[in-house]
Amino acid sequence: MGKEDSVLKQFFKDNNRFADLFNQTLFKGKPVIDPRKLTDMDTTQAEIIPLKAGSEKVIQKSRDVAKLYNNEIELVILGLEHQHQVHYAMPARVMLYDALTYEGQYKEIAKEHRRQRDLTPKEWLSQFSKTDKLMPVVTLVVYYGRDPWDGPKDLRDMFSATGPFKDLAGNYPMNLIEVNAIKDVEAYEDDLMALFAFVKYQKDQKSLEQLIAAHKQYFSSVSREIYATIRNVVDMHDMDGYIKNENEEGKINMCEALRQIREDGIRIGEKRGIALGEKRGIALGEKRYAQKIAKQLLKKHQPIPFIAEITDLSAEEIEDIKRTM
Repeated sequence: MGKEDSVLKQFFKDNNRFADLFNQTLFKGKPVIDPRKLTDMDTTQAEIIPLKAGSEKVIQKSRDVAKLYNNEIELVILGLEHQHQVHYAMPARVMLYDALTYEGQYKEIAKEHRRQRDLTPKEWLSQFSKTDKLMPVVTLVVYYGRDPWDGPKDLRDMFSATGPFKDLAGNYPMNLIEVNAIKDVEAYEDDLMALFAFVKYQKDQKSLEQLIAAHKQYFSSVSREIYATIRNVVDMHDMDGYIKNENEEGKINMCEALRQIREDGIRIGEKRGIALGEKRGIALGEKRYAQKIAKQLLKKHQPIPFIAEITDLSAEEIEDIKRTM
């Protein structure tokens, strides 16, 4: 297990983040899952399969995160899997996780019936009464890779058959979210928004800076946990040198760090430009970039003094941009 998986497991142990992920991804933003009604579950599942006399095979799988949702009307088991690379057998893997969970439920129910001796002769064969029910299991796979997911998304995509037998065989769809394909990362709550934004825009510095500027209050005071999660998932350890000491609350100013990185990049670019006789071109490019950011922030109705602080443009220049919109 890589370090990025460890930090993500810890990150999503938080019920609010876990609920936000499922609500936004599977329920289109509706608050279906109440984080107060989630409890952690054992993530390790095992099943012993007898083969022949005196021998058996043990199947053991471990989920990344598992929680029980109890809203006093129904019980649901929710599982979460993190993928940094495309897994070409993921639907079968998810199906196995879920099947082990169902099998575990069934065995616990059967065990209780044997203890109570409350089954009818008709029910004795299955060790499962006519009124018994299983808790549904919902597993969500989060893919953080840069390349689009080109693997199967349900069990039938893995079949070699193309004729009528393919349709007759049972299917098992997989709930998948590709972070790079999220249309609006700002729909998620702050912590998830920050993580997903850095994943989605790790090669698009302009879009990342625009989003951070629009959420300056949050990114000016990021917890050490959130920063550690982002830097391990996105691999931005080079930012460590720009992070100054935490404030009294132990929070980190990522806005300031990114500003210094940008300024250092500009200075390096200027030095190279001078050597190549292109200093004016660099200055013009930087000016146009600042104007573009200002225009985006004006569209979000940000105040002119705030935009001037972010872009280093004068209030008069920003007013001119506003008049042309």
